[in-house]
Amino acid sequence: MGRYRKKRNIMSLDLTPLIDVVFLLLIFFMVSTTFNKYGKIDIDVPVSKVSEKTEDTKVEIVIDKNENYFILKDGKTFPINIDDLGEYLKDVKEVSITGDKNLKYQTVMDLITKVKQQGIENLGINFYE
Repeated sequence: MGRYRKKRNIMSLDLTPLIDVVFLLLIFFMVSTTFNKYGKIDIDVPVSKVSEKTEDTKVEIVIDKNENYFILKDGKTFPINIDDLGEYLKDVKEVSITGDKNLKYQTVMDLITKVKQQGIENLGINFYE
């Protein structure tokens, strides 16, 4: 009587999907990489001896839930009155308004009006909880 041998199932790993992913990644990085076509040119960049003092021309105005106004300028926080806003906004080019999410719409609009009356056109608005 003949003996029948059981065939062993040899597990093999299909590498086709892995190779596809590697090629897709390769294509992605080749397309998304920017190449500097001036990289081989040796340039000495001139240095200016005159330094220009740049002033921080951005101010943040914060309104809390009790409609108290604060101004953040030069890394310092000052409580302010909305009627005295003009003296804090001298030489300011950009204002960011941050307010509590439960503020009345009219409160924010009054502040925006006061800021616009000072001639400031760059205005950002944020709300927090």
